[in-house]
Amino acid sequence: MEMIMCRVLGPIEVEIDSVPIDLRGARPRQLLAALSFAAGASVSNEALAEYLWGRSALDQPSAKVRVVVHRLRAALGPHADRILELDRCGYRLVLPPEHTDHGQFADLIGAGIRASLDGRAAEAVAMLRAGLPLWRGQPWVELGDSPEVLGARAKLVELRELAIEELQAARLACGDTAEAVAALSEAVIQAPYRERRWELLAVGLFRSGRQADALAELRKVRQVLREEVGVEPGPALRELERRLLDHDPGLLLRDASIQAGSRAAGNLVRGFRTYPATRQAS
Repeated sequence: MEMIMCRVLGPIEVEIDSVPIDLRGARPRQLLAALSFAAGASVSNEALAEYLWGRSALDQPSAKVRVVVHRLRAALGPHADRILELDRCGYRLVLPPEHTDHGQFADLIGAGIRASLDGRAAEAVAMLRAGLPLWRGQPWVELGDSPEVLGARAKLVELRELAIEELQAARLACGDTAEAVAALSEAVIQAPYRERRWELLAVGLFRSGRQADALAELRKVRQVLREEVGVEPGPALRELERRLLDHDPGLLLRDASIQAGSRAAGNLVRGFRTYPATRQAS
């Protein structure tokens, strides 16, 4: 049986046995994105029409939606019946999470963070490195910026940001200091207000014999936070600075200074739903 994959972490794509399918226009793409967003639940014609044409009143939304469904079925060809179902409540996408990129992403990142929490750093690196390349861009970009889409998108974005940080924490725990420092030097530029990245960067520099550079990075983040946000660094950064000035030998070991930040990541993973709760047919 052919392998079907739906990708929404970036512009929507469908692949069958790794071969991309031409979805034949913007409306079928929007329809597929809306059905993917619904997490396998049936979506009414009215809700689908709103995704496709906005909140403006439409005459005969069911007929208009059926036209787009027909175009999507034509694009999917003989595989359409395996992917799309119609029941008394509406249309639904019949794909398990492992056949979607956001399902795979959440599973891999979750497994990586749990491995990090359990002290299995090498396994964490492998899982996180496998999950992060699945990200191609903004999730469900075809669906606009409704509150429900923004909420689901924000959860996935936060999971990705945590994964970037916890990958480097796991690399430091494995002793792969040079690669972690290089990645973190870029990561703090991309997201300068995420203090966890600066903390990991300073620890990595200290472990590389670069204490002065580590302290310089902490001064830099203090300046960024003060001038751009108007706040002082948090307790983790302040405590790290004290330990650096004291030449704390514990910073050279795989200790709580690296792993503690994973607790917040673990809390998100435990409460993370692969699919959002969205408008379903009543």
